[in-house]
Amino acid sequence: MDVQKQGVLDQVRQSHTQGRKIADILRVLGVKSSTYYRWKSESEREIEKPVLHPSDRITSRSLTKSERNLILDTKERHPELRHRQIQGVLQNQGVYLSASSVFAELKRHGLVEKYERRPAPWDEPFYEVRGADLMWGADWTQIRINHERWYLLSMIDFFSRAIVHWKILKTVTATDVMDLYAVGIDNLNMPSDWPHKPELRVDRGSPNTAYVTRQFFKDIEADLSFARVQRPTDNAITERVFGTLKQEEIYIVGSYPDETSANVEIGRYIEYYCNERPHQALWNFTPKQVHEMNNKTELLKQLKELKIKSWTKRKEYWIKLKQQNHSH
Repeated sequence: MDVQKQGVLDQVRQSHTQGRKIADILRVLGVKSSTYYRWKSESEREIEKPVLHPSDRITSRSLTKSERNLILDTKERHPELRHRQIQGVLQNQGVYLSASSVFAELKRHGLVEKYERRPAPWDEPFYEVRGADLMWGADWTQIRINHERWYLLSMIDFFSRAIVHWKILKTVTATDVMDLYAVGIDNLNMPSDWPHKPELRVDRGSPNTAYVTRQFFKDIEADLSFARVQRPTDNAITERVFGTLKQEEIYIVGSYPDETSANVEIGRYIEYYCNERPHQALWNFTPKQVHEMNNKTELLKQLKELKIKSWTKRKEYWIKLKQQNHSH
């Protein structure tokens, strides 16, 4: 109810108590009687009914008490996860809740942390991969072992974002890049003459552009694809996986005590990343799920079925609760 409407209602109420007829008062004010009584009805409803927070309004899609507790329990067990990751954890447990519902519940309890991400400096990549093991990306990043500089060399599948193979090295050479790809191919159990080997996207670092590297890919009849100069988005998926790995593992540790510890700890995180960690770009499925399914249309179908199942279960809960309240 805005100030003008409330002013009319107050004026009519005051003049009417002084003995004037409402019709005469409205004529002087230039307000139709139908408009006045509608405003009056709205005002009375606002007084009678308290304003509810959107999350307090009960509908057939409202979260149940058990679902609310599930969100809070998951946040308590994993305080480092944000609302979208919590939504993914619950989704992979067979419970579908929208990310906005999880966010609203966390906000109600003051559990939403401030989060800012820098805008991407480049345009989006100009390719879209349609299946697993069609295109891989390889790159390396620095890590610290006993406060000395080492490198983590990794190869990622662009379709599923799964880490195909990785190794920790003191230096990165052309031989290491060739070995990385060769092990990845061996793990696929492809015949030696298989014509459709995954294309490998790399930057223009010297191990990648070396003559022996180019000759190796030519000999095995595989494509070696180079990113454009100063275009990190051409290998964006590899860069993004590295960003996640750094934020959630490498930067937390800082410096690994020795090479063995680095292999164990990073290996443990990579296993978690591939097999358990929900990925927002994959509709909060895990890289392993996407890689094994190898069909994003089928994944979206499964997600839709999970949504409908959860919505139906929630609707039945509220209908049953309403019937119980009426019976009492």
